[in-house]
Amino acid sequence: METQILYRFNEWWLNGIIRPELTGKFERENYKEIKKRIEDRQILLLYGLRRVGKTTTMYRLISDLMKVGIKSTNIFYFSFDEASWDIEEVINLYLGNILRMPLSEAGPVYIFLDEIQKAKQWENRIKIFYDLYPNLKFVLSGSASLNIVKGSTETLAGRIFRIKIDPLTFHEFVALKGRTVAFEKMQFAHDILRPLFTEYIEMGGFPELVGETDSWKIRTYIRSIVIDRIIAGDIPQEFGIRDMDLLKRLMEILLQAPGMIVNVDKLASSLGRNRLTISNFISYMEYAFLIKSVSNYRPGTSSASRKLKKVFPYLPAFYTSLLPLTERYDTGKVFENIVLNSVQLEYYYRNGPTEIDFVLKINGRIVPIEVKSGHYDIKEVAKAFNRIGQNSGILITQDSYHIVQSSNVRIFLCPIEVFAMYPDELLNQFLLQGREESIADD
Repeated sequence: METQILYRFNEWWLNGIIRPELTGKFERENYKEIKKRIEDRQILLLYGLRRVGKTTTMYRLISDLMKVGIKSTNIFYFSFDEASWDIEEVINLYLGNILRMPLSEAGPVYIFLDEIQKAKQWENRIKIFYDLYPNLKFVLSGSASLNIVKGSTETLAGRIFRIKIDPLTFHEFVALKGRTVAFEKMQFAHDILRPLFTEYIEMGGFPELVGETDSWKIRTYIRSIVIDRIIAGDIPQEFGIRDMDLLKRLMEILLQAPGMIVNVDKLASSLGRNRLTISNFISYMEYAFLIKSVSNYRPGTSSASRKLKKVFPYLPAFYTSLLPLTERYDTGKVFENIVLNSVQLEYYYRNGPTEIDFVLKINGRIVPIEVKSGHYDIKEVAKAFNRIGQNSGILITQDSYHIVQSSNVRIFLCPIEVFAMYPDELLNQFLLQGREESIADD
């Protein structure tokens, strides 16, 4: 390995600056939390889906370090994305050919290693350097979560702090488009938010796609740069998959049916594979940020059924990107997917003819959430909420923003784009109103 390769990754050694296009156009909502961790002794690990901004966040941290006076050669960045180099060789080459002084005399040294899961025995190698040299600060990034979580939990226990980098939220997307809507004015912002929301669904929260208007380019980017690389690269490398035909077929089935309740036995039978293989492959796709799952909630118990999980694409754009350009996506399925992503839900409810899209456990309360893209019967929604022992819940719709009472059930109606814009604030408002009514009843 030649020193020239290191210079290719670290232009600031030559000119003392980072090109603006590397640091991104805006600051992510959780960047302040990330920046606070840069001075901690612990290793900082940024993990998440491909192309959501992990590398950009690293470059922003590097830029901020130089702004506060850290010497450029005391900051080292390297990516394992394109080639599998040996970590020890890479770091020793940097220390010997660039830093050129004993670490004990160098002051703080910051080492940024991108796509670390692709380096062999990365956790053991990092542990050695971490334990030997207290002035080394490691910032790592990774995409495939099982390797990352397992290594950081076992080998680096107590030495590492993990922060997940998610795709852009709708709130971040709106800000990037140069628009702002205060939470107090949400109910009047339909005309502003609806077209932006439609655009957000298609581009999927990927920073590089903000501003792109060509649907073909957007879908090609998501398929080739994200989905195909996960299927053809991340999962096979991580789990030693050889049955690529099965992996691709399962991917197509699950991504094209958002909200599908998965019966593993039936899938195994239809695909001609055993149940364990199908179950493992689904788990691999979830670890690789290709899909998400929610479990069936059991009222009156502390557990959820492990059978018949409901599976969604990790992003609605994974579903829309696989559709022909002339085919309209299923609005109801996409809306459910958006709600799932906005609140990070874990449960749905299904028992006989009664089904509730999601069940949220928050602050000791159970909140049923139903999502409707078209016509709905408010009385039927109220009955469903009642069947799990709840006298209040949330109904996500296309255009309503008010509270209704049906029988003894209070239902908070909210437009989908408003919920996606301010999910935490709306949930807090819902919970607060519930507490006030409870106090009034007492």
